This record gives sequence, C-alpha cells and structure tokens, in this order.
Amino acid sequence: MSQSHKSHRGELVLQERRNTPKELIDAIPGYIRRDMPVQHADFFADLPYLPLATLDRDGRPWVSLLVTASSTDPNVGINVRGGNVTDIIAETTPNDPFARALGHRPASAGEKRFFAGVGVDFNNRRRNKIAGTIEAANVDEKGKVELRLRSDQHLGNCPKYITVRALEYMKRAGELVHDSFDTATSILPADAKAVVGRASTVFLATKHVAGDTTLGAQTDMGVNHRGGAPGFTRVYEENDGDQITTYLVLPDHSGNRFYQSLGNIETDPQVGLMFPDFTTGDVLYITGEAKNLTGQDAEALMPRVELLTRIKVTGAVFVKHGLNLRLTSEEQLSPYNPPVKYLRHELDQMGQTAVDVGTTATLISTKTLSDSITTFNFQLSSPTDLPLPGGFGIFDFSRILDLGYNHMYEANPQLVNEDYVRTWTLSSASDFDAQYSLFRASDQVSVTVKRKKSGLISNLLHDNADTLIAQNLPVTFKGTGAGFSCFSHSDESAQPHLPAQMLWIAGGAGITPFMAMWDGILKMAKAHPSKVKTDIVLMFAGRDDDVNVLAEFAAQQSELAPNVTLRIHAFQSSQNASSVPQLTQKNTPAVPVKQRRMEFGDIQSVSDLMAREIFLCGPDALMNWSETSLTDLGIAQTRIHRESFVF
Repeated sequence: MSQSHKSHRGELVLQERRNTPKELIDAIPGYIRRDMPVQHADFFADLPYLPLATLDRDGRPWVSLLVTASSTDPNVGINVRGGNVTDIIAETTPNDPFARALGHRPASAGEKRFFAGVGVDFNNRRRNKIAGTIEAANVDEKGKVELRLRSDQHLGNCPKYITVRALEYMKRAGELVHDSFDTATSILPADAKAVVGRASTVFLATKHVAGDTTLGAQTDMGVNHRGGAPGFTRVYEENDGDQITTYLVLPDHSGNRFYQSLGNIETDPQVGLMFPDFTTGDVLYITGEAKNLTGQDAEALMPRVELLTRIKVTGAVFVKHGLNLRLTSEEQLSPYNPPVKYLRHELDQMGQTAVDVGTTATLISTKTLSDSITTFNFQLSSPTDLPLPGGFGIFDFSRILDLGYNHMYEANPQLVNEDYVRTWTLSSASDFDAQYSLFRASDQVSVTVKRKKSGLISNLLHDNADTLIAQNLPVTFKGTGAGFSCFSHSDESAQPHLPAQMLWIAGGAGITPFMAMWDGILKMAKAHPSKVKTDIVLMFAGRDDDVNVLAEFAAQQSELAPNVTLRIHAFQSSQNASSVPQLTQKNTPAVPVKQRRMEFGDIQSVSDLMAREIFLCGPDALMNWSETSLTDLGIAQTRIHRESFVF
C-alpha cells in the first residue's frame, strides 16, 4: 500500500504545541493509506449509515449522516468497487444541506469536489476514516443521493468516546424548522439548542486548502466523530444589542495526538457539524467559523480544559424527524467519557465561581471519622481569604501524580483524561474575628473525603496519608469558591447573617458543608454569644458506619451558646448486616439513630418546618426526593437551597 498523506503546517503547529513526540509525528503519514485496506472495504460495505461531508459553493463544510440501508428500497447501500472507487445510494431529507451542497458547483471553476467521511459502527465502536473526491453525484427531489467516490486517504481510528446503540431503519417525514443554508445567521431555535444539550455524538467536518505545497500537503477534507457525556458540547450566546451570535464549545478529549481536525482549523476556520438525536430523529446541521483555544485562553472560557474549539455559528439547518433511523436499545456511554465541563459563566450562574489563590497545600494531619470517611488537614503556604463556611477549595495533585499520556487504558478508562484536580467542600471554618465581625484569612484548610472504590485521589489520600505527611509533599491549592452556605452578607460592614431557623438534610459525604457551617456558627457564637441566634434540625442519612461523622456535631453540644440549638436525627442503612456503627451502640439521647431510610413523615414532623430555611447536600437521589417531599409539603422553592457541585 502506498502512502500519500503529508502533515501540513496547521497539524504540525498543534502537534508541537501539544507536545506530540517527534517519533509519532514522523510516523503519522505511515498510518494514513492511499489504497483502501480490505478490512476497510468490508467494513464500509456493511454499514447501514455513513457520516459524509462536502463543501458548498462558498467553501463551507456540511456534514450529514446518510442512511445506507433501507427496508423499502433494496437499491440503497454501499458498493465498494475496488480501485478506491465506492458507489453509494443513500437516503436523507431534501433539506439536508449536504444534499443541497451537492447541487452547487465547486467554489472555483475546474476545482475537484472533495468529500470526507467517518464510518462508525455504533454496535461495536469500530471507526474508520475516508477522504477523497466525488466523481459523480445526483440528488432527487425526495432526498435520495447517488454518489461515486474516489478515496485516497484511509485511516483506522480507536473506539474511544463512541456511544454504543442499536439503530434500525425507520422512514420519517422530515419537517424543516429552521433554515439558514442560503443566509448568514447565527441564531439557533430553542429546540435546536436542546438537541446539542442532549447529544453524546457529534460529527465534525473540516478542510485544508493547500496554499503552500512545499511540505507536500494536499487540499483535502476531514470528518471526525466527537463523543462524550450528554451535554459535553456547550452552547452560549453573545448579544451586542443589534444581533445575537451563537457559539458552540467543544472541549478536546485525549486522542491519538494526530490533531488532524484541529490542525485543519489552524489553517482554515470553516467547519461543519451535525448533531443527530436518535430518539426523536431530529437533526441539526451547522456550519461556522472555528478557533482553537489553548492554555489560559481555554481555561478562561472553560475552567479545567487546556484545549478546546469554539465555533461561531454562521449557518444552520434544523430538521425535525429528518433522520431515517430509530433507536432500538439503551445507549451505553463510553467509559472513557470525562465529566461534562462547564463554561465559566455557567459556573458563575450556578454559584460555583472560583477565586484563584495560587498557593500550595501540604497535608499535616488526618482524623478518621468512619471506615470510609476521613478529614484531611492541610497547611497552606500563605494565609488565604476563604469563602464563607460551606464553600469549596480546588486542589491540583498533578505535581505528585501525573502519569503522562495514555492513548487507551482499559483497566481505568477515566485516567486517559485525568487532570488530577479535585474540588472539595472545605469542612472547617476560619477563625472568627470578634473585633471586625468577620472570618479571618487562614493558613489551614480541612477537607472531609469519602473513599470511592475507583477514586484515584480519594484512595491516594486514604492509603498514603502517612507517607504524604512524612515526605511533606505539597500540592497546588488552585482556588476557592462559595455558593452553598447558610451564611450571607447583607452589608459588607456587618457580621455574616444566619437564618433564625434551619433544616439541614445531608447524606453520606454531603455532610461536609454542614461541618464547616456548624464550625463557623460555633466560632461566631463564641465571639458574640448574645448576637448569634439560630435553631437547627440536622437530618442525616448514611450507610454502615457513616453516621459516626455525627460525633463531630454531638461532641460540641456542650459548647453551644445559649441562643443556638441543634437537634440531630440520623438514619442508617447497612449493606453489611454485621456493620453496627459505634454511634448506634451508644445511642446517645443527643443523636438517636433509626435503622431505616429517611421517610416523608420524618420531614413532615420537623417542628416549625414552614418557618425554616432548608439546605440540602448529598447524593442526587436523596436531594431529588427531599426536594420533592418539601415541595409537596408546601415549602417555597426560594427557601430550598441545594448544593450543585459541577466543577
């Protein structure tokens, strides 16, 4: 097999910027074959659908998902003829911009009509890329497409980030809802943005026009699959008063480090995207202008992301029921998908804004609270203004843990995109200054961490705390943030305000912000015993010996100021019949433990419930149930405060 591909300037720039090893850079052309391998030919011939892209008369890429198997038309299919020639008869909607672009002449007279595609088998995550030129094309009035392709680039790809799903043919009647194929507009309708928000699968089309042939690079296109957890593509709008501009943001997940798609964007910003909704059959086609952001520029837009692509939408077509495929199975997301990353302004709206502090934190001591929950105390390299009790801290362990690049890692797929950064609620409060009525800057912070079975950092701390303390190993303390606290400031000069009556509902490690709030209340009450007045009911649900964390609250009952009251109700469920928590054995009057789950009646029986401000933190299931129960009891949403950690 002969090789034809040469990396162009954009690819080389990005490879260097992202530290692709020279030996891999030199080897990349050898992976891309001019002649179609037999395995690829067999693969494409059996595909019932094929993502394919081409350019319109303005040189804009449009990518589609063509249906290449039909229960009503036996002529539909892919025929690999040999000699790198492939004939395709496929179905789409007449409104498909790919089909409409086929009716355009190329931007320049005599110019070849380029195509690119990526064959994906959603049953088994196989993926192979193909590119070349279109030798013949015809589209009828019903959207039936006939193509003859001559390919000269073939590349196998890994299965990462592909959602497994079963699809079958289903003829639909497409409805054109939004069409800016022939007009430049950036606005997307709400239904179209909702498709982006649900998508775990995106197809991205790019192009490279060879202006400088000294490197031997050729003009071509590329189509790639982009996948992630639903919502991994973020959408935002800018409004300058006269017009709305819509942007899409695609974070880059760890890949093969070829940077073909992003390299193309470095030399030509025009891209096309296609978002399929396999449940509804809705399809969103987009063309736009893309820009790669790296380092601090990426971090400024999307925290904890070092490389992303921002696309300014310049045209879009949205077709409801425009895909002749139907989902017939549950979708299985890729184990390699990292958590969804949010835009900085989204975090601001959620109250998860982080303040950079740029210091280090060194583990100095620990305190075991239960078999799986431990408090870790860190010394900061300099005093730092911390958020009101209940806020969070951001720790970066990369300086002691970074394992380097892994293309695939089946033993623990999440490590492939691991950034070694963790955000934890700070579980202690700073000292309270009686003179100035504020929480002082502190050079110590504590976090209370529950061990997770597959948690890299939680296991590091639980298993190696003594070593970290002995070796005095610092980690980066990146920043802090507020958002979930019973404290508030009504006036910058006044001491923090507390609600007169509160209900705290916590589950498992969700107790940590309440540990900090309680610590803050005690410190503030000690400074001003007559000014701090609050009545708190704490309801805690835990497994096995998790209820022992409540000893932190019960032990301080004797320290209460005269106008501060705390009543604790604990609910314990056990996965291990022999696991009897120490707190249950004591069964002290201060902390009665019920051997069951929390129930509706428990919340209903809380005294003065209608007068209380309510704070929830714990597993989603507990918070959802609690919020529903409170709503059913007539509690206004404005008085329900829920922790929503997404950072």
